[in-house]
Amino acid sequence: MNFNKLEPAAFLYSLRSRLLFLICLATLPAILFTFLIAENERTSALARTERDALHLMGLATQQHAYQIQGARKLLSWLGVKLAREGQQSPIITDPDFLRALLAGHPQLANIGVLSPDGRVLTSAYPLSSYRSWKDNPAFLAALHSEDVVVGKYIISPIFDLPTLNHAYAIRDADKNVFAVLFNGLDLGWLSEMVRKSNLPDGFSLFIADGDGRVLALADPAHSEITDNNELRIPDISGLSQSRHGKMMEINGAGVRRFFVAAPLEDASGLFTVVGIPYDQVLRQANAAFYRTLIGLGILTLFTIATVFIAAELGILRGVRSLSRAAQRFGAGDLSARAKVPRGNNEFASLVTAFNTMANSLAARHLEAVDAQARLRALTSRLQVAGEAEAARISRELHDEIGQVLTSLKIDLLRLPSHCPATELVRPCAAALSEKVCAMSQQISAAVDFVRKISSDLRPGVLDKLGLTAALEWQAHEIEARTDLVVQVEADDIDPSLDELLSVTLFRIAQESLTNVVRHAQACVVEIGLVTTEGDIILTVHDDGKGIEIDSIESSESLGIIGMRERVMLLNGRFSICGVPGQGTTVSVTVPMQSTAKIADAHSAG
Repeated sequence: MNFNKLEPAAFLYSLRSRLLFLICLATLPAILFTFLIAENERTSALARTERDALHLMGLATQQHAYQIQGARKLLSWLGVKLAREGQQSPIITDPDFLRALLAGHPQLANIGVLSPDGRVLTSAYPLSSYRSWKDNPAFLAALHSEDVVVGKYIISPIFDLPTLNHAYAIRDADKNVFAVLFNGLDLGWLSEMVRKSNLPDGFSLFIADGDGRVLALADPAHSEITDNNELRIPDISGLSQSRHGKMMEINGAGVRRFFVAAPLEDASGLFTVVGIPYDQVLRQANAAFYRTLIGLGILTLFTIATVFIAAELGILRGVRSLSRAAQRFGAGDLSARAKVPRGNNEFASLVTAFNTMANSLAARHLEAVDAQARLRALTSRLQVAGEAEAARISRELHDEIGQVLTSLKIDLLRLPSHCPATELVRPCAAALSEKVCAMSQQISAAVDFVRKISSDLRPGVLDKLGLTAALEWQAHEIEARTDLVVQVEADDIDPSLDELLSVTLFRIAQESLTNVVRHAQACVVEIGLVTTEGDIILTVHDDGKGIEIDSIESSESLGIIGMRERVMLLNGRFSICGVPGQGTTVSVTVPMQSTAKIADAHSAG
């Protein structure tokens, strides 16, 4: 197939154009990828870095909340125990109890009990007895609360590390505070979480205060952070609220890190900060991009060329051949066949199946055409023979049986004259006269019945006066037997019109009137007979309920099927249509050719 021979619209919807479009569509992303991938990859790398950092911060925040929850539950349990046992509880009297408890909670820096004025009563970690907690925010808040109070991260004077204090005031039966439990949560869990998370090399996780100063680092091995005591994360509060990162250079040594921050739950003024080696991530992303780009480009070009050539040689050429053969076959060329490609593949099987189907359909079509022609010829002969036989029987009934019955009636009426009343007993004479009269009436009824059968078989008016007179006679017969008003409007038809044509049109009009009487529930029927150049048009219209489409197409409508077959034998056109509530119209158009020509045509078929 040549592109120059294709119309633009046809080419747009062809299989080749669609294949070209798909190839171009597949190539376009690769071309755009070639020019834009660098910037997109950097953006994607930064987005992935930010997502990883946010995920790590989420883990840290969850872990921090979990540690706080554990510390609070521990104080709640100790508080219940201390409130139940009073000041003689082992919690106060036995220092080893708190030491053992502290050993089982490594995330805590210390556990102890304070007096209501802030003095240390007992502590798991040894403290000076004179040390006072009266200014500790957690202690002060606990005195006015009935629940565990979470304080703030403060630098522990004992461990020199940030510690989050919790306090819980224990009350006696009179609601007076007699002791305050406390513990300190350190940040040792950060290193443990980083170790279990298997973070990539270069990631750092630390805690910073509201000024951006690093308070605790999960992995002190990152010297660029731990060696910089003056490191600040500018506007760390705004950074955490925006949920977007910021790239910073550490110590001016060209080492860039991408920082993201999030506030710690239940720790006002403190933030979790994650630092990611931006340059390292970007180098890895660029290297992977260039390798992928080169491989993808080569593979894409090779695939495009291979697919197009293979499709052209293996599919498109055969599809076009099969399409042309199918179009020719569909247009009526029963000799159209497709060339079977070499090889034993699916497309060869498809073409072979098409050719086999075409051969079978062509043979069946020829058989059907021949059978239909023979059937129509036989039907035509049977119809002519049937009409001739009906005419013969009609004449025999009229001429023979009718005359015999008439003669019998005359002889029967003359019977009383051969038997004078004077020679018969009076009762016998009266009975004879009565019986003769009754038998005469029966013979008259039989004569009328014979005439009716004779007219139904072949109306004599059709042979003597022609089609128009026969239609008018049939209309009068229907009006006499029913309440219908039948109107006939017919052109002057040559009485010498072909016998088969006249009989066919009369029978169709007769069948149409019968259907109106049986089914239409009509009041008026109009019969029209018009001649045009070479055609005769018969129409029968009623004002009844209108025939339904299902009745027209039903195989049980033998009357309609018979009318249609009669018209087809004359090479005419038949139509019937109905409108609900407006009646039904039967229309027949037949050519005014001789019966001999029609019969010869069917015989030749």
